[in-house]
Order: sequence, then C-alpha cells, then structure tokens
Amino acid sequence: MISLSPAQDDIVKFDLTKPIQIIASAGSGKTRVLTERIRHILSNTKKDKVLALTFTNKAAQEMQERLADFDGVEERTWVSTVHSVAQSIIESYGHSIGLPNDLHIYERDQDRMELFLQSLRDSNVDIDEYLNVNDPAEKRKRNQVMQGYMDAFAEIKRELLIEQTEIEEKYPNEPRFYDIYQDYQQALANSGGIDFNDILFYAYRILNEHSNIARTYQVQYKHVCVDEAQDLNKAQYELIKVFCGEKIKSVLMVGDPNQMIYGFNGSKDYFENDFVNDFLPQTFTLKENYRSTKAVIELANKIKPNSQINHEMAFQGCMKIQPCFNEEVEANWVIRGLKSLLDAKEHTEIEGQISLDKMVVIGRNKFVFNQLEAKLKEHNIPYFFNKGERQAEPESLFGKILDYAIRLKLNPKDWIDGKKLCSILKVKQPKQWDDQNLIEEWAEIVKTSNLPLVDMQSFLLNEIHNLNQEEPNIRKFCKTLEAKLNEYKTEESPEADKNKIELELALSLQELAMFLKRWTSFKSQSLGSTLKAFRNAMTLGKLDTDVQGQGLTLSTVHTMKGLEKDIVFLIGMCDGVFPDYRATSAKDLNEEQNNAFVAVTRAKRWLYVSYPQYRIMPWGSEKYHNISRFIDNLPTLQMINS
Repeated sequence: MISLSPAQDDIVKFDLTKPIQIIASAGSGKTRVLTERIRHILSNTKKDKVLALTFTNKAAQEMQERLADFDGVEERTWVSTVHSVAQSIIESYGHSIGLPNDLHIYERDQDRMELFLQSLRDSNVDIDEYLNVNDPAEKRKRNQVMQGYMDAFAEIKRELLIEQTEIEEKYPNEPRFYDIYQDYQQALANSGGIDFNDILFYAYRILNEHSNIARTYQVQYKHVCVDEAQDLNKAQYELIKVFCGEKIKSVLMVGDPNQMIYGFNGSKDYFENDFVNDFLPQTFTLKENYRSTKAVIELANKIKPNSQINHEMAFQGCMKIQPCFNEEVEANWVIRGLKSLLDAKEHTEIEGQISLDKMVVIGRNKFVFNQLEAKLKEHNIPYFFNKGERQAEPESLFGKILDYAIRLKLNPKDWIDGKKLCSILKVKQPKQWDDQNLIEEWAEIVKTSNLPLVDMQSFLLNEIHNLNQEEPNIRKFCKTLEAKLNEYKTEESPEADKNKIELELALSLQELAMFLKRWTSFKSQSLGSTLKAFRNAMTLGKLDTDVQGQGLTLSTVHTMKGLEKDIVFLIGMCDGVFPDYRATSAKDLNEEQNNAFVAVTRAKRWLYVSYPQYRIMPWGSEKYHNISRFIDNLPTLQMINS
C-alpha cells in the first residue's frame, strides 16, 4: 500500500457517490492521489468501471502502469486522453451524425490550408477576391490570412458553435465568414477527412444529439476522473459533461489554476467555475510539494505567493539567478555550468550519477535557444528538443514513402499526401484521386527513375500495396523490408555516392525500426488490429510516449508541462521574452506568470536562472532588456559579460 498523507487519504476515501474538486499544486502528488482514488473505487465496488481522462498519452501510460498490479484493472478502467476517447466515440457512432467510416485525420496545419486552397482552385474561385485580400502587399502574405482563418475555424469548434447565427455573431464584421467556414468543412468532407479539432466537436455532437448513445457510456462507467482539469477548454469540458449527463455523479477533477497555460487553446476557468456550479463538488486543497527542494519552492512562492508548502524531509537544494551581458554570454555560462556539473559526477541531493539525461534547459519559446544550440554543437554536447507527443516528420526518402503511401492506401481520396508522394517519387499526378491501384502503378514507374535506392523504394511501394488493411502483418512486413535494406550493405557503390547511400540506409533502417516499435506499442496497448486504427493511434500520439532523444533536453515551457528533471536551467528570463512582449492584458500577464511558475517547478533539485541584458532583435539591432518582472527584486549573481 502506498503511503499517503492525511490530506491525500481523505480524498482517496471520500464518498464514492459524490463529486470532488482537488486543487493540487505542483509536486503535491496529484497523480498518486488520482490513481489511489481509482484503486479505492475498484477495491470497494464489485463491477463499477472508471473512465480516467488525461491530457497526454504519457500521463495515461504512467497511470496505467501504477494500476497494473490490480487484478482486472484492464476490464474495469479506460485510461486515455480526451481526444482518444472522442475518437473512439466517432469510430463507433460517427454514422449517427452522417460521418462516413474510416475518416482520415489531417493533423498538419499546412495540409489543411492546402486542402482548402485547392478546393477553391478546383471551383475556379479567385482566391484573393474570395478571401478579401485586395492589397498587393497583403497578397504576398496570403498564408498569414489563411492561417487566420484556420485559427478562427479551430476556435469555432473549441467553442462548440454549431448554428449559423452563433458563428455570424462571433464574426460580425465578416459577413461571408460562415460561407467560407462551410466551404472549408466541405473540402474536408470531399477528401474523406476531418481536422484535429473536429474530433472533440463531432464526439460532443454525437453524445449531445443522441441521448441513447450517451446512455450506453453512462451505463458502463459509474466514475469519471479528470487530470489537469485547469487546462480544459469548452469543447473538452462540455464533452465530459454530456458524457456524465445526469447519471454519473462520481466525478473527480484535479487541477491547479496556477498552472493554467493553455489559453491559446481556449482553456478558461471551467475547472474553477463551471464544474463547481454544474456538479457542486466537495473541494480539497493540496499544497505540500514532495518533489522539489526548499530553494526551488522558495522561488515558486515568489512567483505565486503561498502556492507551495515545503515537505519536512525536503533537501535544501539551490537556486541561482545569473545576469549576462548578451545571449552569447548566457549560452557560454550554461555550457560552463553543464560541464561543471558533469565533472562533479555525483552529489548527495542527486540520486545516481549526474548526467545530461537528468538536466533540461527551458525557454519561453524556441527562439531563445539559437545561441545555445550553436554552443552545444561547438562543444560536442549531444542534445535534442522535447517536441511533445506529435509524431516527428520522417527524414529519409524511405520513411517519407512509408508514411505518405500508407496514408494514401487508407484514403485514396487523400490527394494532400498523394501529391507529396508524387513529388518525392517524381511521378505525374493522376487526374482523379480515388484509385486503389495507384501505389502499385507507381511501384513499376519508379523502377526506371534515378531515386536513391530505387529498387528498395519500388519494393516498399509494392509491399504497402499488398498490405491487408484489416489484419496487416506488420512484423512480417518490417522483417521483409529490413532484409531488403540490408542487401544494399554488401553492394558496391560509386565512391562519390557511398556516404549518401550509407546515410540513407542508416536513416531508413532507423525509421523502419521506429515504425515497428510503434506497432508493438499499438498491439501491447490493445488499441485495435487494423491499419486504420494503427494510423489513427500514431496521429493521436499514443505510440511515442517512451521515445526521446539522447543527451541534454531543450524544451519550451509548454512541452515540459507534466515533466520534471533534477536540474533545470531556465534561460531568457528577461521582460519581453518572459513575459512575452505580446502579453499586455491582465489575463495574458497572469498566464505568463503561470508559465513562469510551471517552468520553475519542473526542477526537482537545482535551478539555474539566467537572462541576457542585450538581445539581437529580428530586424538586426540590439536592444536592452530588463530582468523578468517575475524574478525582479531577488538576489542575483555578479553580471557576466564575457
């Protein structure tokens, strides 16, 4: 039995028929409380099932691992992300609102924009006139205009605006907006696809418009637990609410208003206000930080007063604030710090040997890493960017063909990925996109091309064409492709091409191995058996939870949410960067303050904060920056200027 504090134990053993709101600060053991509450439910009921909703697949996997020792847990719990649950609802009941089977998810912004633009071209529409782009200077920024529409379409779906009047009221100064939105939705439908925001939007519609479908879930699940509830947007909150209906009363939501940092995704105070008003929960508060040292907690309380309480057994730790002359000096300071820590090798406050995998450098945005990246390369220090759970784009030609061709096989109407495949294969585009035999035809055509490893690429296309969609033997598929790739290792190549071929082979084998690893994860999680289910699981990021690079982690605040490291370097802590210069309203500044709180509380042991006084701006000139207002008036070290 896991040891719980009295406050945690009160939550775990609270009345199983009533709703609970838990306000849990960083490091206060909310995941432990959540999993032990689920364990308590399972232990004290005979057949009750629990739905546990998380914001990341990694969090879902961690929760599943913690509950794995409970007999029958797989049959009685559904631990998943909100998007994954919504996708499951669509797959089972999408037909109830007129959706076709086997919908393709367009997860990339650029793909959705191209899909929409091409649909306009096919209808002989003057795009600039259609989008009301009259100024020649603006025409050069058409992508920005299009991105504005994409953002607006996403907001419509996040806000669950279904009726024409609702949408027109939202955009009163754009009389044609509703028609443009409908044209975009029709373009998606014509290509057999939906966008990422449609997943929640359609799932909500299914449950809201068909109470009998909602009841099928309400009969199965007696308890709903929601992690990171402070980040819920309207679509997510309303989907949970309609899932519960009037029947499910045992609803637990845990969150921390001080860590609400997804305002750009529509998250608001649903956890603090709507949940309280709709469910009338009992509220519990957890403030004791079991994760961080006293030094880290002290700074966290400077940023968010009275948000944290030291655990009595906490290490002292350390926190330093270092002013630097400019970004190059700051990068050099970080490099010296990394080397000094690695040279020390061990410390009583760090478990095991001090290594790069126990460290992270956090920045407010990706631009603050430019100088540091250059210095890391110069000093041969391995690093990687923490990119969250979205699948990385393949690098090898083989990997790109594997990705695009499988997408096209699953959805022959998917001309977006079809065009990309045509481009890399150097073949002509078909006049019509709905032919099941295109991949097989291209396999023959490319045999006479000058593609790298041309026989391999042709072989790959044929293997994809022959895959059984309902029961694909991916292990055999990968084993066959691996053997074919390995044949090239013994072939003689011209010396001039040898390095390129060896690199392409290495990347191809690496990406094939990753593909197989994802399939193994897919099967071990019992997520399905079809090629479509596998593809959707990849799209939703379910299969990469244990994938990370080697060396030092570089991360923005948002991609570091929910994670922690022993040693944190927080760089670029100057006004204009942190808080961001665009944050001018009280609401925006509060969210920036939350971002700073999240960044600081990622540190378990030691925290090193730095800021450059002079930064090179995008237009090339140098500008002076003050220390971030969030850490102003705190003791700093002597400024480094070399």
